[in-house]
Amino acid sequence: MPSPPASTSSSLRLLATSLSATLALLVACSTDAERVDGDAPDASSHADARAPDDRDGSTSSDGSPDASGDATDGGATTGDAGDVGDAATTSDAGDGGWEPIPGAPCAVVGEIYERPCGDMCGKETASCSPSKVVTGFGQCVEPDDACAPGATEPSTACGYCGTTSRTCSAACAWVAEPCQGEVTAPDRCLAGTTEARTVGCTGGVTRPWTCNASCAWDAPAISCEEASRILTLGDAVGATTSRDFAQLDEKIKRLTAGSAPCNVSSITDSHYLYVELRNPNATAAKVDVGVSTVAGQPKPNVLVAAYASVPSDAAARRLCLNGAELSCNSNLAYAACLFGAKSPTVAPGGSAWSYVGNFQGADAPVTFNLSATITSL
Repeated sequence: MPSPPASTSSSLRLLATSLSATLALLVACSTDAERVDGDAPDASSHADARAPDDRDGSTSSDGSPDASGDATDGGATTGDAGDVGDAATTSDAGDGGWEPIPGAPCAVVGEIYERPCGDMCGKETASCSPSKVVTGFGQCVEPDDACAPGATEPSTACGYCGTTSRTCSAACAWVAEPCQGEVTAPDRCLAGTTEARTVGCTGGVTRPWTCNASCAWDAPAISCEEASRILTLGDAVGATTSRDFAQLDEKIKRLTAGSAPCNVSSITDSHYLYVELRNPNATAAKVDVGVSTVAGQPKPNVLVAAYASVPSDAAARRLCLNGAELSCNSNLAYAACLFGAKSPTVAPGGSAWSYVGNFQGADAPVTFNLSATITSL
């Protein structure tokens, strides 16, 4: 057989060399892939490769079941059971909190436990018994002045004719709202109050003013002249009140000194004044009455007597309470007085009237000071 040409032989050699290189590359890649698989062995193949006694579900060399795996599982089960046990004595085993549930074990004998109850911030209590068991909770106790949160009361009057109301807070306590709609007039007053005011009068004379339902002052029923003849008594034994008074310009028949009934002169007219002794107390008040001199004025030369009411005629003037006096031997600081047995008694909440009249008909009207001291109440 003829030999191939030289060029053909050369081509075949090159082809053979190329095929050899390609085959070598394929073999190398296959080896690398096996190495990668070898880093993560196939568990199933390894399990198959174990001895029969090492496989799951197999027995040990003495034929008994393998306990190592069971013990591991049993530990997990025991842990779960422990969690269940904890939950039986606590309300929230997850966060470790402890709530005193009646019948649950407790640690400190005598310890008191509280929990809220009712609609008005009440509390009920339990305790840790001597056997270290939480007792049952007692009756719900709510504060005496508690209220239901969110409750409101009807509006009530406040201040100077304003209104307010109360709302119950989340703490079950009443909270007063600010006073709204009050009267703002400068001369406002508190409804129902009475006050001695000099408004409209001179010389310090006061009259009783009463505040009406609109928080405004109502004008008094008496005139300034009438008010100028009132002396209000004190409120305790030993209390003395006094003020200055001026006799009227008119004259009447004067009294004469002596015991009751009083005598009325038939010939002498003189200036006079009746002063009301007003008793604001709830009990009768016996008072010593004295007339004294006002600075800058002549010493009064007067007779003094007391009446249960202002006499309207000569017959009524004879009905004095305890007689008339022209002097005051018991206390020379006074020009005339009614002391001791002649002291008048003023009814509770009532009045008596003191007569102060000049002895001399020629004397001018005099300004004098009249005092009243409570000796019994």
